[in-house]
Amino acid sequence: MSTFDMFFFAIELISITSFGISGAMAAIRKKLDAFGVIIVGVTTSVGGGILRDVILGIHPPKSFRNPIYALIAAVFALLTFLVEYRYAKKHTAPGPVQAK
Repeated sequence: MSTFDMFFFAIELISITSFGISGAMAAIRKKLDAFGVIIVGVTTSVGGGILRDVILGIHPPKSFRNPIYALIAAVFALLTFLVEYRYAKKHTAPGPVQAK
């Protein structure tokens, strides 16, 4: 693998990660469960690249040939869900106290 290919792959991984986190955050705001967060994160992350490849006539799209892209998006979406869940649980005020 040439230096250019390594650089391009690194840029792809950074973008996959950032869009996976972005999609996961949008799903968390909509109060989806872990599975929903992963689906939205992966769709947001690889959907644009798949659409680009289909429009350009590249079949099968790169995301289907190399599943590492979807796997990385799913992992970071799940990590985002877990971090947000832990953060929300730690910083959420307890409910109102019930009078007896």
